[in-house]
Amino acid sequence: MRKILVSLPTDIVDLIDKDLIGKLGEGYSDTLRTIIMNWLSEKGYLNIGYKNEKSEEVDLLDTMLCSLVELLEEKGILTQQEWEKRIKQRVLIE
Repeated sequence: MRKILVSLPTDIVDLIDKDLIGKLGEGYSDTLRTIIMNWLSEKGYLNIGYKNEKSEEVDLLDTMLCSLVELLEEKGILTQQEWEKRIKQRVLIE
């Protein structure tokens, strides 16, 4: 971990003193670290590789599931309506 020097306007420091220290951290360093890490996370700069891997996995599973349902429909084993009904039932249960 590296240390950096940050200059902030007085009103921002007052806001940190008044409202944020003790809630987001125990001092200036902890509080600013929390603010920065949260902002970076919200903007998607952290865990980019992890998100891409999970997104690709979800896409693959979606393709596999849709292919299976199409095959079951073609063979007359399942209809789209039956599949949607089952999904709605399972979502309500879980």
